[in-house]
Amino acid sequence: MLAANLRRDSGDLSLYAGFLINTLSATLPPEMVSIERKPGLFGRVKDDAPVLGVGVLFGDRRFTLRREAVGKPVTAQVRHESGGIVMRTETVGMDVWSRELAARLAGYAQDNAAAADAVRRLTMPTLDLP
Repeated sequence: MLAANLRRDSGDLSLYAGFLINTLSATLPPEMVSIERKPGLFGRVKDDAPVLGVGVLFGDRRFTLRREAVGKPVTAQVRHESGGIVMRTETVGMDVWSRELAARLAGYAQDNAAAADAVRRLTMPTLDLP
């Protein structure tokens, strides 16, 4: 169910990234969630600029969704990192990306109440949970 909800709306990266950003960044430590926005004039990036990429780090795996520009197709990747160095990058389908991210999030949620809240929000987004 979590993987299915993660795949939902993934064709529109701005919408999907906004969903991930709002849900995951509100519940996970800030160092686990990264956001890439389209730079404006002089390379400045505003908080309301279109989202070009979003990444979530779990241990040695970084799950990223990225597009080259607004309206371009989304690329899903799983990066294997060690000490901040990317050892390997795999481009995968959204189904694989969503399933692997869901498994990592569920595992993390077993030990962390904030992540458990994120799992609840991702699987039941229309419910208003306390």
